[in-house]
Amino acid sequence: MGDNSEATENDSFTKRIGATTYVVNVHFTETDSVTAEDRLLHLIRNDIRVNGLPVVAEE
Repeated sequence: MGDNSEATENDSFTKRIGATTYVVNVHFTETDSVTAEDRLLHLIRNDIRVNGLPVVAEE
């Protein structure tokens, strides 16, 4: 049980926005073919699309 709680502590962080504190748990499957970089790029592209920001060509 000690190992599980330690992993949980290492795989989470807190973020305070105003008077609210959020605990964010991070987890990835080891068998997934999508990398963390792919996921971040997807989030960035989606944010650009939703907010109508200009799209810059990829390098």
